[in-house]
Amino acid sequence: MLTVSTQIVPEDNLHTFEQLLKSVTFADELLIFNMERKDPEFMQLTHQYRAQAINVKRPLVVEVIRARQIKESHGDWVLVMDFDEVVTTSLREEIKTIMTSSGACSAYAIGRDNFSLGYPLHHGGWERDYVVRLVHRADFVDWPTNIHSTPVVKGCIVKTMHAMEHHKDESLTQMVAKTNRYSAVEAQLFFDGGLPPVTPITFFRKPFMEFFRRYILKRGFLDGRIGLLQSLYQSYSVFITYAKLYELQMQNSKNN
Repeated sequence: MLTVSTQIVPEDNLHTFEQLLKSVTFADELLIFNMERKDPEFMQLTHQYRAQAINVKRPLVVEVIRARQIKESHGDWVLVMDFDEVVTTSLREEIKTIMTSSGACSAYAIGRDNFSLGYPLHHGGWERDYVVRLVHRADFVDWPTNIHSTPVVKGCIVKTMHAMEHHKDESLTQMVAKTNRYSAVEAQLFFDGGLPPVTPITFFRKPFMEFFRRYILKRGFLDGRIGLLQSLYQSYSVFITYAKLYELQMQNSKNN
């Protein structure tokens, strides 16, 4: 038995989310962790795809609820998905094979082919990446709550042969909202880790190096205009993170 467990927040695009739902209709159980979304269009989709909605308070990062996504499932296998990911036909067949294999591992890292604003990304650090998302529930131990963490399982973890699609940026509005959320978390982590005080040089050096790394060293220029846009945007994202770190440092200085 396979459970697909996913989640959604109020600003997530329902058209993108429905592409995910359509791609996982082969699952025996579908759980949607609803992070404070109440619109009737979402409720209609839940009913249409016979999904169970679990209402949760919205965390800063999704890793806070990952362990629940595994533990509250009923399937022998759990496929954890984000709202902007799509299971391809080839990956679906591979998952079915894994579930019936006597030599299956405890978890599988699934490749993601990344798309931004509808365009595929092949360079700039956005090449196919792997995330551990298919988990044998009996072998699950825990999922750390730090950002971009990986589940802990009792046995082996291997990569799948086929990949899912990851439509990571559907609009610039979504990109900015995501940056605002995650930059706050990253800035706090940097502050807690005792990073040196942010200086005027930091504000120039960090964004420039991020652009140079993405666009030149990792050949983002080969993706054309979308590669340029992404490289510039990631530079901006780094700037925002360090600006928020500077704000934390200044607040701490005033209080001491």
